[in-house]
Amino acid sequence: MSNKRNLRIYLMLLIVMAILILISGVIRPATLKISHLVEIVRQSVPLGIAAVGQAAVILTGGIDLSVPATITMTNIIITRLMQGIESTTTLVVLLVLLIGAGIGAVNGYFISKFKVPPMVMTFAMSYLIRGGYMVFSGGTPKGSVSPSIRYIGSGRLYGIPFSVILYIAILFFIFVFILNSTRWGKSIYYIGNNKKAAIYSGIPYELRIILTYTFSSVMSIIAGLILSGYIGVASYNIGIGYDLDSIAAVVVSGITFTGIGSLVGAPIGALIITLVNSVLTSMGIFEPAKLITQGSIILIMVSLYGKGN
Repeated sequence: MSNKRNLRIYLMLLIVMAILILISGVIRPATLKISHLVEIVRQSVPLGIAAVGQAAVILTGGIDLSVPATITMTNIIITRLMQGIESTTTLVVLLVLLIGAGIGAVNGYFISKFKVPPMVMTFAMSYLIRGGYMVFSGGTPKGSVSPSIRYIGSGRLYGIPFSVILYIAILFFIFVFILNSTRWGKSIYYIGNNKKAAIYSGIPYELRIILTYTFSSVMSIIAGLILSGYIGVASYNIGIGYDLDSIAAVVVSGITFTGIGSLVGAPIGALIITLVNSVLTSMGIFEPAKLITQGSIILIMVSLYGKGN
């Protein structure tokens, strides 16, 4: 039943994508060029990566509101420490990945051990992260990324954005090896579907929740690295909107808070959100109308999923 539901939703998402591309093509024929479509995929990469992490959390019945703060923190730290110097890249990237893992582990620990509601815990964590990177930057973001990080975010390999190639490699590793070959990958669905039954069946609930939030934070760090590579400099605004957009991408893909759905849908949901934004921009629609339109589309799609069930 679950597989049939997922296939039905993926088919619906593909139809929606085709309609959005056609609408965009009617408004601006140049948007039907392969180069433009590849650019849309490139734009969806950071959101897709963040959405995969968010999806894992939502499948367990939780939510991660610290995503935008974690993305911005990544940018502030790497630009300040790298200062455009290549030799710093490896150590700085390892540092932010470790910090991200620590943030996720703390989120997961307090949520699973002390029963702090996920929304409250991750919201509070976002404030802690913001305060931390503001102190670290002295109130003024400064610095730039190294050439290799710049290449990851904006470079091309044989005409294809390198970030897209990296994105495909990351998704392949997650979907093929982590989800199918680890106990954690299989257990996130059980926990969201029936927490008590999962615990009684011997699944180490606290450890799985800690790993899930750690995974989400690390994915946010990777999204932050790619975004930072694209803009090249420090910015307090780089992560704005990634909390709601990542949740929207997950919900649009048919993933629920009760362990129903599949992580595979998250990147497709991210592409839908990016496409919608692109089409609305090409139509010259102002930001308030964009938000209303995006919200309406999400509501309609989710309602259709519910009807099908």
